[in-house]
Amino acid sequence: MRRAFTLIELLVVIAIIAILAAILFPVFAQAKASAKKTACISNMKQLTLGALAYMSQVDDYVFLRYEACPSTGPLGNEPMWNGSIYPYVKNQQVYLDPGAPNSKYAPTWATRGEMSIGQNATITGWYYPNNACGDMIVLTMSQMQVPVKNVMFAISPFGPTATGYRGYLARNDALNTTGLALSDRHTAGTPHSFFDGHAKWYRAVQVLGKPNATYQCEDTSLYTGLWWLDKNDAQIKWNVTDPCIQDP
Repeated sequence: MRRAFTLIELLVVIAIIAILAAILFPVFAQAKASAKKTACISNMKQLTLGALAYMSQVDDYVFLRYEACPSTGPLGNEPMWNGSIYPYVKNQQVYLDPGAPNSKYAPTWATRGEMSIGQNATITGWYYPNNACGDMIVLTMSQMQVPVKNVMFAISPFGPTATGYRGYLARNDALNTTGLALSDRHTAGTPHSFFDGHAKWYRAVQVLGKPNATYQCEDTSLYTGLWWLDKNDAQIKWNVTDPCIQDP
């Protein structure tokens, strides 16, 4: 006679497999999340290096956020910032956060909400004078205070442009909202890149600005009144032309 497994033995084996699965599945999920975070940081760094290469060809001027004219009604097909640096990147996937699988490469004004990596919203400005389409306020590297702390890109909430998403821009006003905000989709954190070329992950709560913080200096930046963006626990600089270098 051949000896078969008893019911008790089979139940023990099943229980052991279930325990191992309960232990390993969270580990696999964490490893997958970590891989996406690493890939996002890599993409952001490539974008940053491409942007710096572009800037070196145009007398260190920062790439425009868009070439549309919102004050007079854009047509929708005007190019966004990603077109300026594409010749130095040549890969649409680099513009997307791997942790945002439904986001899209959005090269036009009409699709701008679908981007998942956004330009720092304070490094270029509205058209002037009087918000009419003349010249856009554009910075040079020489106008920036601390390139190693000045944010260039961050991951942004994304979605349909018609519902208010502005994924092509990012700013540390809020988390996971439409409009100017950051996303914390990478293990409650958000990768950033900087004008010296490096990229880094931060806990989202570390980078949020503090609008109720004590006013300590004179804000003479292009975005006067947004000095509080730089009041964050990570001590990184969002309002890049504000001459105030503040601790949190």
